[in-house]
Amino acid sequence: MPSPPMVEPRRGISAPVVALTFDDGPSRWTEPIAELLERHDGRGTFFAIGEEVAGEGRAIIERLVAGGHEIGNHTWTHADLQTLGDEEIRDEMLRTSEKLAETLRAAPRYWRAPFFRSDERVRAAVGDLAGREVWYSNMPGDWELPGEETARRVVAGLEPGDIVVLHDGRPANEPPELSWPTRDATVEAVGLILDELAVRGLRAVTISELVSSR
Repeated sequence: MPSPPMVEPRRGISAPVVALTFDDGPSRWTEPIAELLERHDGRGTFFAIGEEVAGEGRAIIERLVAGGHEIGNHTWTHADLQTLGDEEIRDEMLRTSEKLAETLRAAPRYWRAPFFRSDERVRAAVGDLAGREVWYSNMPGDWELPGEETARRVVAGLEPGDIVVLHDGRPANEPPELSWPTRDATVEAVGLILDELAVRGLRAVTISELVSSR
C-alpha cells in the first residue's frame, strides 16, 4: 500500500502551539526532557530506535506514554534507509512498529527516517507499516552545540505550527566523531526553549495535536 501523506509544519496557524520532537532515544536523557515538558504543561513526540526499546528502553517508553507523550518509529537500528533494499527497509520499520505496539497497545502513528534520508522509493517500501512520515521546519544541530546556542537557534523566528527536531539519545552505531558523547546540552536547551515558549504564550504539543490544530 502507498505511504500515507507526510506531516509537515503548519506555519501560519492561529493556535499558539509548536511541536518539539526528539530522535534517537530512548536513553538516559529522555526522562529529564519529558519532565521539563510536563512542568511547562507541554508534551512531545519521541521517535524511538527499536533496538533501544527492546533493551532497557521499554520502561522509558512506558513512562512517556503515561505522561501523555507520543511515540514514533525511528527504525530498528538507526539505519540510513536509502542504502537498504526494500525488504531491509520494511524489516527496520516493521520490527520497530511491532516492538512499540507491545507497549503502546497500537501501532505507532508516525515515523521519521534517520538523517531524514527518505525518498519515494523508501516511502513506497515503508508503505503503511508505521503511519505518516514527519518532516520539520527547524533542526538546530543540537548534537554538536552548547545548550544556549541550540535554544537560540530554535527560538529565533519560531512561529506557531513549527516542528522542531532535537535529539534525546545517541545511536549505538554512531561513530564518535559524528556528535558529542552526551545529550546533556540538549536537556539544557529544552529547558531554555520551554521558558521562552511560555514568555511568548506558546505551548509544546505532540504531532497529533499539531495536526488537529487550527
